[in-house]
Amino acid sequence: MSFQDIIGHATPIAWLRSAMQSNHLAHAYLLIGDEAIGKRMTAMQCIQAMNCDTHADAATPDACETCRSCQQIMAHIHPDVLFIQPDEGQGQHPQIKIERVREIEHHMIYRPLLGPRKICLIDNADRLTIGAANALLKTLEEPPDHCLFLLITSRPSALLTTLKSRCLTVRFSPPSQEQAIAYLMEHRGFSQFDARFISFLTNARLGEAMTIDLDATKAKQQEFFSLLFDDSQSSISAGFDAAEALSKSGHIPEALLWLWTGLRDILLVTIHAQTEFLFHEDHLPTLRELAQRTSPQRILELLDTLHHLEQGLQRNLNSQLRFEQFFLQLREAIPPA
Repeated sequence: MSFQDIIGHATPIAWLRSAMQSNHLAHAYLLIGDEAIGKRMTAMQCIQAMNCDTHADAATPDACETCRSCQQIMAHIHPDVLFIQPDEGQGQHPQIKIERVREIEHHMIYRPLLGPRKICLIDNADRLTIGAANALLKTLEEPPDHCLFLLITSRPSALLTTLKSRCLTVRFSPPSQEQAIAYLMEHRGFSQFDARFISFLTNARLGEAMTIDLDATKAKQQEFFSLLFDDSQSSISAGFDAAEALSKSGHIPEALLWLWTGLRDILLVTIHAQTEFLFHEDHLPTLRELAQRTSPQRILELLDTLHHLEQGLQRNLNSQLRFEQFFLQLREAIPPA
């Protein structure tokens, strides 16, 4: 794999490669952007390019992934590279504790053994505890000349402002839908229709799209589409049953996403948007029939209700009650045929 195989991040990659080529790297970079869009992949490629035995004398930095250094970095055993990430054994919200930062201090103080510099990659840096973040800040304020820090996060607002100020920020955005669709067709063998479906669902986050189960996802799509426009609307009591089931499912964020996609598609149909923008294009006849029984304003009100429902969940409000209100409003906005 080379930098050219990374989809959709030409600008940040060009910037980083230029800094490597001119030997003007900063001591710390903060890579920010949505989850699973290629931040860590790019960071790994940079680390390999800086240490690659095959391309050591190349005019443009890159990695071969076959030499000893590249293989060691991929296996997380290179003596000059330290990988830090949250402790997955800590439950639902793993953290990076101060003990790991002490490990960083001990690792980075010594000069590199094989490569040009000591490198520390901190994945999900927003998971640093306050104590760990403050300890890392001291290291970043006066780093040794031979050190490079790469911090990765999808939640930069959760990082200390002082910590962010010690790093150069590199912003990553998802690739275009066209790039993601072409990539999924080539690398997962999807049809154009299925690649488009998965790309839309993941918002072109290829890291997620490459691991998603297509058949299971389509089954989930059908389940929620039926719940939204059929099962829950057969009667008021059916809506209450659906609200109870969703509140107890343990997958409320996923449910909200599917409900949002269904309502979004009806809104697009009511305003006669092009069908290529529809998420549930394979349900177009049903969407058109439903659109005839409502209006854009009513759908916008439902979407606003979903938004407030999501905000309420963050404040631990009664999810079943709020889902009941939603399904009652849905029945009023799209009256049964």
